[in-house]
Amino acid sequence: MDYLKILGFQLNVQLDCDYKNEFLIETEALKKDMECVKEIIKIKNPDIIIFPEMCYIRANDDYYNELSNGRLVIAGSIYNQGINITIVYKDGKQYCIPKYNVSGSEPMIRNIRNGTVEEFMKNKLDEHTFYFNDKKLIILNCMEYYQNAHYIVRSVDDLFGIICICSNNNPRVFLDESRVIHNHREDIYTFMVNCVSTYQGKDYGNGKSYIYGPIQGHEKEWLLKEGILMDDYVSSILRLGNESEYFYGEFINNFSRFGRSDSYMNNPKNIEVGMIRKKVLKK
Repeated sequence: MDYLKILGFQLNVQLDCDYKNEFLIETEALKKDMECVKEIIKIKNPDIIIFPEMCYIRANDDYYNELSNGRLVIAGSIYNQGINITIVYKDGKQYCIPKYNVSGSEPMIRNIRNGTVEEFMKNKLDEHTFYFNDKKLIILNCMEYYQNAHYIVRSVDDLFGIICICSNNNPRVFLDESRVIHNHREDIYTFMVNCVSTYQGKDYGNGKSYIYGPIQGHEKEWLLKEGILMDDYVSSILRLGNESEYFYGEFINNFSRFGRSDSYMNNPKNIEVGMIRKKVLKK
């Protein structure tokens, strides 16, 4: 059984906006973080790499493109002509996915009509759907998860999980939504990658990225002993704090819950959480 190796980065960024667009300010601190990010990617050699909403760096386009050979790279998002676009790379090809649902705090709300769940499921779900090693993943941008994920997991078969990128100052609301979702589908994952940000000079995105999904009780006990933070919920695998951090793990979604079972497969494997710049990595 193939495990998916997934690496997510909770970047610390500065954002600004006008009446139409939001902007990522490419600070020296962000450039230093990205140097460390590239080194972590080399060491962990993941199948899937996730950056938060509003964290796409256009100057790194060639890097993302090359990185995606044999990989799926969710490079974040960027505003283009007033629309928030999720940028995904797979096998050297770039996919640009317009954000479908937005909150009232986003400039984009002035440029679009918020669509319905029915419209999303019928007309937009396919462009959010990607496959890696025959595993189906749906990539959503922040409010797209909050508005549609409950309906996706109740109607989409053979789903490995949902990857959601955020720039969010209230991840608790999304966490509540995830608990409802995982009450119904205990065999799928949510990989929620938020940023830590200032917005027009004030604290905004507060991190707390997390993973929900199938996890064995024995592994939960080991992770707690290793100091991995998680929520008091059966499907909680890990959560980050509110600094510039990353998570890594190897995941499957068909497994036995019972350690005495002949078909027992440990899940997840090799979970690691660390600071992007402070952690000393060894090959």
